Amino acid sequence: MYKNLVVAIDGSNTSLKALRHAAQIAIAGQGKITLVNIANPTEYMALAPEFLQEDGYEATALAQAERVLDDAQELAKSLGLSEVQRHIAISIKGVRDMAQLLVDYSVDSGADLLVLGTHGRTGLMHLLMGSFAETVMRQTDLPLLVIRGSDEDVATDDE
Repeated sequence: MYKNLVVAIDGSNTSLKALRHAAQIAIAGQGKITLVNIANPTEYMALAPEFLQEDGYEATALAQAERVLDDAQELAKSLGLSEVQRHIAISIKGVRDMAQLLVDYSVDSGADLLVLGTHGRTGLMHLLMGSFAETVMRQTDLPLLVIRGSDEDVATDDE
């Protein structure tokens, strides 16, 4: 049974759905979960500096990552998990680097299962935005559990 699960959390409903699945596995196997967020300051660079709530793009990305992990940690504890760790990494290079940071952390922390959600985009949206899950799958040798969001999950994330 899996004892050390790493769950990628980005604040989307699909990542929280993945967390719910991971929680069931961890509870059944008496394992632990680490929530990981890869903060990307470049996502905030479209905002003028005066609209940032923190001192700079990196600080804004880190503050948002903390809020996302706070919410996910609260959910994990409400699902019955007592041991929940968290980790934030920073990437400014894009999806490939973000995926590699997640994989590297998972390996370095001794994870035996990596869990993440996917929006399941296809067609033009997949071409334009790429697939984080697909990139992770190509970069890891760890067992990977990918939870696909429903249409309702994706619609709520986009609002």
